Amino acid sequence: MPGTPANSRHVARERAEGEGAAKSAVVVPTNRHDRITRFLDAWKDEFALSASRMDLRDAGHAVIVIEDNPQRTFDLGRWGVEHYSWKEIDDELGSDSWIIPRRTDCIRSFGFLKAWQRKVDFIVTLDDDCLTAAAGEPGFVAKHWEMLATPASSPAWVSTVDGAAPRGLPYVARNRSSECMLNHGLWQGVPDFDALTQLQAVRQPSNVVPVEQVVPRGSYFPMCGMNLAFKTELAPIMYFLLMGNDCPYDRFGDIWCGIFAKRICDHLGYSVRSGRPLIDHQRASDVWVNLRKEAPAYEVNERLWQVVDSAVITGRTFVDCYRELADQLTLPGEYWARLRNAMHVWSGLFACQTTRREEHHLVEREITGVLGVP
Repeated sequence: MPGTPANSRHVARERAEGEGAAKSAVVVPTNRHDRITRFLDAWKDEFALSASRMDLRDAGHAVIVIEDNPQRTFDLGRWGVEHYSWKEIDDELGSDSWIIPRRTDCIRSFGFLKAWQRKVDFIVTLDDDCLTAAAGEPGFVAKHWEMLATPASSPAWVSTVDGAAPRGLPYVARNRSSECMLNHGLWQGVPDFDALTQLQAVRQPSNVVPVEQVVPRGSYFPMCGMNLAFKTELAPIMYFLLMGNDCPYDRFGDIWCGIFAKRICDHLGYSVRSGRPLIDHQRASDVWVNLRKEAPAYEVNERLWQVVDSAVITGRTFVDCYRELADQLTLPGEYWARLRNAMHVWSGLFACQTTRREEHHLVEREITGVLGVP
């Protein structure tokens, strides 16, 4: 049986900081030389970056930079990072490279694929304008792993009255505990607002308070891609969708990916956390540009989660569930037909190897009685 949350948290911290530490890959999309160099300088101690890191396979925190340009134009050699551009995407994926969108942060999906190929324990993704919230304090990546490696506990029972415990309410065992697959870190500094909320905040400023929580089973959350970590097994469903160039929608690739991922995690009995660790988000993008990009998606965003919520999912692996969900995204328009195809192509990149890995993991979870599905 899994250890208690307190013991598991202690073990997770030891593994993250000590002998046999969990290996991670940090994925950062960028098209700004000044930003990515500042980012790498700010994080160099946390990620142990240096030009001498020639064999990145042995590095605890590999860093994968996805440059959103036709070819690599930035000299990042002194940090010892992996560096890819459109050319490397096209070379590796060939005729399927269209599934990786360009001129959008969703190009980071290619970084997820490269991280998965490394067989790391977990993947972290950050935006290039995000710096560590506690200047000079190490442990950001380790905190993400601690949140992932510690079983998540959430209420399984509610009382029917206030002020007393009615008959039948368990005295102690009122929570369910399950493996955490995704940890959604939040931010201080510039909040992650949509354009309408940005404009409203000009006239009516508000105090944004991060909330640490296990996202309840059956509920969704606005997943922001600027500070996110997930176990590598989740990669087949962590596809940031077609956005930007040649697409009717933009700035919702991470949000809609989060809807799909949460639905599948709920079905398979996994948990999702949101809250720590925090980053310092330093730059607000242009509100008028954001408004033009976001406007076509606002109405769809009101309906998409309901389509996902009503989908019938029976699969037992991430790949199978993702394909089932893709087939039921029957919203009207050419975009959705193209997206369904892209989701199948994406999941196909992982299908053979993840099926064996997930089936082994599934047997282990069934033996320990953790699985929360029939």
